[in-house]
Amino acid sequence: MEITEGYVVDLACLRRYPQQEYTSRAAEHTTECALMGHCVESGYGLVADDNLLVPLDMEATRQVVSALATAGPRGVRLRATREDVDGELHTTNVRVL
Repeated sequence: MEITEGYVVDLACLRRYPQQEYTSRAAEHTTECALMGHCVESGYGLVADDNLLVPLDMEATRQVVSALATAGPRGVRLRATREDVDGELHTTNVRVL
C-alpha cells in the first residue's frame, strides 16, 4: 500500500506548467477548472511540496471528482491510497485533507 498527498491538478492544465512551478501553480489551481469536462477527461495528478508530480490512474478520476465536489474553491490537497495490482498502482481511496 502507498499513501500519497498533494495538491490535485488535472493533467490538461499541468502540462502547461513549468515543472519548477508545479507546487505554486497547483496551490492556486481552482476546483472549478479541475471539474471542467476536458480537465476531468485528462485525469489527475497530485503535486507534492517539492514540485514532484504523482499521476493517478484513470480509476481514481471518479473518486477525485467526488472529493472535489465537497472541497474549497482552490488549492485542494488530497490524500490518495493506492495498492499494487499486478505491478500497477491502483487508487483505492481519495479524501480531502
